[in-house]
Amino acid sequence: MRPRLSVCSRCLARSRLFSTTAPQAEQRQNSFAPPQTGYARLTNRGLISITGIDSATFLQGLITQNMLVTNDPSKSIRHTGSYTAFLNSQGRVLNDAFIYPLPNSDGNDLEREWLVEVDKNEVPSLLKHLKKHKLRAKLKLRALEDGERTIWSSWKNHAEPRWAAYNLETDTASPFSTSSSIVGCIDSRAPGFGSRIITPGQEDLRSHLPDESQVAGSEVELGSYTVRRFLHGVAEGQTEITRESALPMECNMDMARGIDFRKGCYVGQELTIRTHHTGVVRKRILPVQLYTEDPPSESGPTYDPSAELPLPPSGSNINKAGGRRGRSAGKFLNGIGNIGLAQCRLEIMTDIALTSEGTQYTPGTEFKVSWTTETEQPAEVKLKAFVPSWTRDFISTGGARKPAPQATDGVRARGFVEQLEEEEAQRRTE
Repeated sequence: MRPRLSVCSRCLARSRLFSTTAPQAEQRQNSFAPPQTGYARLTNRGLISITGIDSATFLQGLITQNMLVTNDPSKSIRHTGSYTAFLNSQGRVLNDAFIYPLPNSDGNDLEREWLVEVDKNEVPSLLKHLKKHKLRAKLKLRALEDGERTIWSSWKNHAEPRWAAYNLETDTASPFSTSSSIVGCIDSRAPGFGSRIITPGQEDLRSHLPDESQVAGSEVELGSYTVRRFLHGVAEGQTEITRESALPMECNMDMARGIDFRKGCYVGQELTIRTHHTGVVRKRILPVQLYTEDPPSESGPTYDPSAELPLPPSGSNINKAGGRRGRSAGKFLNGIGNIGLAQCRLEIMTDIALTSEGTQYTPGTEFKVSWTTETEQPAEVKLKAFVPSWTRDFISTGGARKPAPQATDGVRARGFVEQLEEEEAQRRTE
């Protein structure tokens, strides 16, 4: 049975503040459950500006995403934002990132400014990495000051953002005018996960986009957005995507459309392409639910804001409960309350069979994380991994290796355009 993402019915009645400052803490504070529609100010993310005639070429050699429009004979520079990653020379993730092109009023793509969004704590490290590769490139690098721009996540559950077709490089117009200082893109890390929006200043998102068709619901705290991420199995930042350790496919970046396997050379490409062509990714980041007594149901992770479970330190090994410790089944990454993220060995912790040898998973097998607290006391919690339906479908259909991805994109784009046209027609008749 495919898992269903849900939240406990008591979620809206209880709340706690959320802290992102102590990944090694024994107990993270809980938060509100995420509403069906809403938006959150992402104060844990930072921005770097890259401006200059060589900016697009510079980024093309450093990121997993393609800076050029795919299959365009004229090799024009893309005009849409996207999810991407910076890798080291060994193909390990340095930073997960979003990249946005700022509109240029004079239409000169060569002088376009790009905004790179990364984990706020990683801005100095990424700037150092960029400067190391700058050499004689004609561009300027600058970290944006606090309050200069604001990063938002906006969502409406089970619906694609209104500019989804635009982000597939179709002729669909951007939702923002060329003179607007607002930029954004769909968040492709999970289906219907929402969108990223960058606005100038610190004003509320509603002051820039009052139209309900563009932004729905009201503002919620950062913790609610984080809970939503965990329920969807979406990792973010170097607390969860360990710097210089994680491989991009193990972090679901292929599934999130963050890697263009047809582009030219970039830092870390060799190992990424080699892993891609083997067709087997044995570890992936999945949502997990923690418990101490009765195991959770098979329907999917359920967030309970009243849960007061001790949370393991980031990077703690996951092992089978009972018997000998044996081989590690994965690593716990981060959590809130009774849910979290873990990098799981699929053939040990799930029923997914990656090869003809089958899976080592046995229904009813329980997994645990054991560690020692700061007071030298032993601690232990059990957890269960869930495979989101889109992850299961991606793996079963061959993922990024399936043929003719261009055709798939075209079908998606046409579907989005038709959906938007139907919505507009319905609004006119109301």
